[in-house]
Amino acid sequence: MSKVVIETFDSRDAAYDAAAEAVAEALRAGLRTKGYASLAGAGGSTPAPVYERLSAMPLAWDQVTAALVDERFVPNTAPDSNEKLLREHLLKDQAAKARFTPMYSDGAPSEAAAVASKTHAKLLPLDAVLLGMGEDGHFASLFPDNPALEEGLDLSSRKVVIAAPAGEPAPPQTRLTFTLAALAQSRSLVLLVTGAAKKAVVEAALDDPARYPIGAVFAQTKAPVRVLWAA
Repeated sequence: MSKVVIETFDSRDAAYDAAAEAVAEALRAGLRTKGYASLAGAGGSTPAPVYERLSAMPLAWDQVTAALVDERFVPNTAPDSNEKLLREHLLKDQAAKARFTPMYSDGAPSEAAAVASKTHAKLLPLDAVLLGMGEDGHFASLFPDNPALEEGLDLSSRKVVIAAPAGEPAPPQTRLTFTLAALAQSRSLVLLVTGAAKKAVVEAALDDPARYPIGAVFAQTKAPVRVLWAA
């Protein structure tokens, strides 16, 4: 049902190298055609080495705007803030000149989502998106059985950012997240996964997209998708 294939690498370092180059090439393409480019990146530990590699690349970073695909509803000073992670691993060295558009803001989650929808709409279409995935098949903050999942996966939605409430089994805290409709406008979607368990989830989602949220990424036909995997 999908033309997406799993690109397998001999080591995680090789996968990180490939992910960094894929993101960089999409940014270069945006810079060539428009004179500016935008990137949305995932949080978590998996993409951090990719950000480290990107931060050392000689791009026209002063014409690049970085953002997050999702954010925990916490200030950027909190230890588990995705913004904090991005600032520590990407927005330094060569990439220190890049602009950053935050997703979190004070107020109720719904209010913060409305603010972020306006600011992040200015970044669309994104040139590069680096996604991660959980073993439950979630991407960004679109979790199985979460009340926000249906709205988040609706490709006809005009919303750019929505709030995903804390729930069972996940997430344990409220989050803000790009919708798939917004992400699907991108020049390039790169999904980086590691480990046998996540590979099995990707394979299952490629076979039956409705089984996991990540399957909706594979099923959409608007944006090209690359899946990079290493044990």
